[in-house]
Amino acid sequence: MKSNVIRIFVIALFGQSLSGCVMLNGISQKFNPKTTVDNVNPPAKWQATLPHEGSQENLTQFWQQFQDPLLLSLIDAAEKESATLATAKARIAQARSKLAQANAALMPAVDGSASASRSVQQPSTTIQGSGAQGGSNSGSGAFNSAQIAAQASWELDIFGANHAILESSKAQENAAKAGWHEARVSVAAELANTYFNQRFCELQVGVLQADAMSRAQSVRLTDIAVNAGFSAPASSHLAKASLADATQQLKAQQAQCDLEVKALVALTDLDEAVLREKLANQPFKADINAVDGLFKLNEIPAQILAQRPDIYTAEADLMTAAADVKNTYVQGLPKVSLNGSIGWMWLSGTGFSTNGKTWSLGPISITFPIYHGNVQKAGLASAEANYEDKAANYRSKVRYAVKEVEEALVNLHSANIRQADIAEAAKGYRASFVATETKVKAGFANLIELEEQRRTVLVTETTALNNLKQRTQAWISLYRAAGGGWQHEEAPSIGSDK
Repeated sequence: MKSNVIRIFVIALFGQSLSGCVMLNGISQKFNPKTTVDNVNPPAKWQATLPHEGSQENLTQFWQQFQDPLLLSLIDAAEKESATLATAKARIAQARSKLAQANAALMPAVDGSASASRSVQQPSTTIQGSGAQGGSNSGSGAFNSAQIAAQASWELDIFGANHAILESSKAQENAAKAGWHEARVSVAAELANTYFNQRFCELQVGVLQADAMSRAQSVRLTDIAVNAGFSAPASSHLAKASLADATQQLKAQQAQCDLEVKALVALTDLDEAVLREKLANQPFKADINAVDGLFKLNEIPAQILAQRPDIYTAEADLMTAAADVKNTYVQGLPKVSLNGSIGWMWLSGTGFSTNGKTWSLGPISITFPIYHGNVQKAGLASAEANYEDKAANYRSKVRYAVKEVEEALVNLHSANIRQADIAEAAKGYRASFVATETKVKAGFANLIELEEQRRTVLVTETTALNNLKQRTQAWISLYRAAGGGWQHEEAPSIGSDK
């Protein structure tokens, strides 16, 4: 009868395990990260115009191509002070800790133990005749024991849940390293945008100063004409109002430049006086050639998306969510654990002493759930919902990445094609200014007309500066959108303890 009960129990246990394997296979197919990723189809090609010239290799040397030592030193300072990078490093450490735990779950856990004791049993008892009476107070003597042993326990990964967690932990570690690279790119891009804003701001101040000087000259000349009766007093009022407007624009621009300096101080933690000295000692020139052909973008969007750390991280999150679904389901299946120990023991007492090896194998335990109040069912539903959330996040990341690249391409192309028109306009206005200057010398035009022509030239210079700044910022945006030079193969080395 007893053997029949055991046989029925084993058969039921085997049937439960077999059914669990079938269900687990179905869950693994349904919540498969590779299938989810493959079903997200980015466009076959970019809709915006790609930049010409350059090479894809230049993406990894992006900042060096500006040939600006101060920019590179400020980026380095910003990276050292960045809280974002510090957080990214902490995430790498956390991912490595989880990876170590996942590795440990696949191997036996071994613990060592050591013990020693000395005891005395008193009083001794002797039997005399039919009664018992206490013996002498000398007792039975001291009893000594010592033992050292190693104990091992191992839960067999029969259904592969721990292996899935291990793979997801590896992906999370690489994702954390990729996130560190993404943080570096983000910090560098923010610093560079602020730096170029400040630099172009200073150039704009020079243009506005020249504009204010020209308007002041117009006020002087207009007052002379009004006093001589050649112009109405309203002309003087208009000239002075124009000068006041130019002056306030100059002051506003100078304030904006100061704000950009303070933003650089916040990013780099440099002393403001030291930073201003560095900016003053490092000349900056608006050079069109410096922002032409910095790198070439791959024509296939899928390959660019594979270079983005945030997409890789989202894919790693999918793997983690899938492993969580599998692990949650496995909690409702039987578990098999092995235990054992090996050691050495020494015993001694009054009149004897002995020592030798000790070992044990077992128990071999099998546990299986019977009733947990739908906890496992609720946990599985939560894990499945979390996977769907990560899948939706992955799809969103891909769409947003495509949008970022397309926007950067549109802005870059717009700035590029406008450059030729701006250059042509500037050339024409300068020629007109020179012609007016010649007419003034010949007596066919007055100085007020000359100053008006000068201000037209200055407006064109402002437009050219703004367009060049937009081209620079568009390249930086494209650099970020293209992943900042990160490659999937580089993931293991990206998060070094730099």
